[in-house]
Amino acid sequence: MKFAILGTGIMGRGWITQCAMSGHEVHCHDASPQTLAGTVAGCEKLAATAAKKFKHDDPNFVSNAMGKIRVHNEKGAFIDAAKGCDVFLEVIFEDLKLKCSVLADYLPQLPPSVVFWSNSSSLDIDPMAQAGGRPDRSIVTHGMNPVPLMPGVEVVPGAKTSSETIEFTRQTLLNMKKAPFLAPNIPGFWVNRLLVPQMLDAVRLLEQGKITVEDGDTGLYTSLGHPQGTFKLHDFVTAPTMLRVALQMYQASNDPRMYPPLTLMRMVKNGEYGASSGKGFYDWSDPRNPKPLDMSKYVIGTAEEMLQPLA
Repeated sequence: MKFAILGTGIMGRGWITQCAMSGHEVHCHDASPQTLAGTVAGCEKLAATAAKKFKHDDPNFVSNAMGKIRVHNEKGAFIDAAKGCDVFLEVIFEDLKLKCSVLADYLPQLPPSVVFWSNSSSLDIDPMAQAGGRPDRSIVTHGMNPVPLMPGVEVVPGAKTSSETIEFTRQTLLNMKKAPFLAPNIPGFWVNRLLVPQMLDAVRLLEQGKITVEDGDTGLYTSLGHPQGTFKLHDFVTAPTMLRVALQMYQASNDPRMYPPLTLMRMVKNGEYGASSGKGFYDWSDPRNPKPLDMSKYVIGTAEEMLQPLA
C-alpha cells in the first residue's frame, strides 16, 4: 500500500514513520522547506525510539523503514506521486479554512479511488470532505502523539462516509498494529472533548496561583497513572496548537470550558510554545530531562490586587 502525506511537522513525521515501519511506501511534502528538510532525521529518531520500546530484534528495522520514505521538495512532483497512492493523509495546521482550501487544490487532481484521511484533532470532517470532492471516501484518523508509540487512533466518519471507507480505514490501521475506535463527529471528537477542558482548567489553576507546574504534574502521573502530567503534555502539543484547538472548539460548541485562559494567549505571544521552542511550562534545554519552570509571572492577582493601582 502507498501513502501520500501532506505536512511533515511533529504529527506528520509521526504518521510517516508509522506507515514506513508498517512496510508501506510513503510520499511526503510540506509547504515549509525548513520543516521538510528535517523530515527524514526526525522520522529516523522516532523509528529508533519505537524499535527500542517494542524490542524489535532486526538490526535493519530502522534503515528498512527509512528506505520506504520519499520526500518531495516540489508540490507538482508530490501530486504526481500521490496519484499512484491508496491514501492521501493531511497533517497540516488545525485550521478548517486552511484545510479546506488546500484540499480543494490537491484532491481534485487525484483519482477518485484515493481515500482521504485527515489527522484533525477536533474539526468537522464534512466541510473538508466537501472541499475535496469525495465525501464518501473521506474520514478522520486522529492519531495520538507520538503516533509510532501510541496505539490509539480516533476514526471519525462524516455524514456521507461510506461503510466501505470505514472498514478499509479500520482494517488498514489494525494491520499497522494500531487500535482504531469510532468517535462522534462533534467538536473535539471523543478524546479532546474530555481532555481539552481538563488541560485548560489546569492552566487556570496555575494562573490563579493554586498549583505549580511541578506539583501539578507530579500529582497526575503519580496518582492517576498518566505517563506525563498535563503541563508537560501542553508542551508537547505546543501552546499555539492548544490555543487554536480551544478557540475552535469554543466557537463550535459555545462551551465556556473551552475558552482558552489568558496565560495560554500570553505564552503564544511570548514565543513560549513548549518543547518545539525550547521553553513552555518546562525548560527543554535538555530534551531528555526537561525542568519545570516557575510560572509565577503569569499568576493573575485577585480583583482587589488588580484594582489597587487605580485606587
